[in-house]
Amino acid sequence: MVVRAVFRVVVGALVLGAAACSPFGGGAFSCERDDQCGAGKCTLGYCSFMDSSCASGYRFGDASGPLANTCVGTTSGGDASVAGIDAKSYLDAPPAGVTCFGSGFGKTCFASNSVPSTPATLTAQTINTDTSPLCSTLVQNNPGWCVIAATDLTIAGTVNAIGGKPLVLVASGTLQVDGTLDVASHRGGQTGAGSVGNDPQLCDPGTPPNNNGGGAGGSFGAVGGKGGNNGGTAGAIKPTNTLRGGCAGQDGKSGMNGKKGAGGGVTYLIAGTKIAVGGSINASGAAGTAGVSGNAGGGGGGAGGMIGLDAPMVTNGGAIFANGGGGAEGSGNNTAGNDGNESNLGVAAAATQSASNGGDGGAGGATTAAGNGGDANTFGGGGGGGGAGAIKLFGATSITGGVVSPPPS
Repeated sequence: MVVRAVFRVVVGALVLGAAACSPFGGGAFSCERDDQCGAGKCTLGYCSFMDSSCASGYRFGDASGPLANTCVGTTSGGDASVAGIDAKSYLDAPPAGVTCFGSGFGKTCFASNSVPSTPATLTAQTINTDTSPLCSTLVQNNPGWCVIAATDLTIAGTVNAIGGKPLVLVASGTLQVDGTLDVASHRGGQTGAGSVGNDPQLCDPGTPPNNNGGGAGGSFGAVGGKGGNNGGTAGAIKPTNTLRGGCAGQDGKSGMNGKKGAGGGVTYLIAGTKIAVGGSINASGAAGTAGVSGNAGGGGGGAGGMIGLDAPMVTNGGAIFANGGGGAEGSGNNTAGNDGNESNLGVAAAATQSASNGGDGGAGGATTAAGNGGDANTFGGGGGGGGAGAIKLFGATSITGGVVSPPPS
């Protein structure tokens, strides 16, 4: 099976875009689906075609940017000046002396003599994925992630993850989540690990609100809700085939306006035998904050982030969720609204009801669409709810039991 390689490799490919014949714009043809490649298939964001002279049986086409005319499965690396390729990418079989884990977003590889050999338990703590000493320095292919690896890995208590890098947990045996693994963003609190904010390369900003309008919710796996009172319109959804977090919402407009909620973070769990969730994994977006005064629009909620689950079996006795944050209420002239709500144990963030003359905040997206912000005549419009994120499942064909929101893909 051809797998996704380094996060920055894929992003670099998507940023390159495509020629005039491509819907993605730019100078090389990027793809998202096999049906865009005619007789070929979409691999690492480019089209590849059958070629018996390649060990993998496939070769990238002429318009595949830095991978053009190379065999799929070639080990590349080292040159950061070429389309963002700044690390080795073991696409199919790793070289001798290297042991790899994972098949979904890319392989996490170790020298065979340095594969983790002991179990580990993560107790209640906050992990900064940019600086934590828990992030392994032994990963061979340098995927730009914070990788924590063990034979059997257990999450106990509440483990929060912040920082710019995705959090990747690897167990050669069983990965057990008994407590809470929280890579979500929270209103007035943490921004989850790997949240992408409003990065213009990764997020569509949409159309901002007009005067007194509420901000739209962020979009990622699903579209965010519109802002009230001629408020903002959410940007388009984005592909969920690379390891990345969710997009932020929009600020409200006018007066002491409400502020946007951050998009949810990202985590990728890999296990050789089983992932067992008895507690919860949360990658939801943050709620927006309310308009305070001056007929101000409420902030839009952040989109949910991403949870990757890669194992032969995944069981769930708790909650696995990457829902959107709720939009906040707009203000009256002198009356503040209510802040948006956030998702809890997989239940969608509820709409924010009126505490002022301003419009209500929209519900966050989960298994249903995000809610739009409410209108309120000349007062501040409500913020739209953030769109749902994504739960990606590799290896196992289903998740047994529990709450999973949105549905896995």
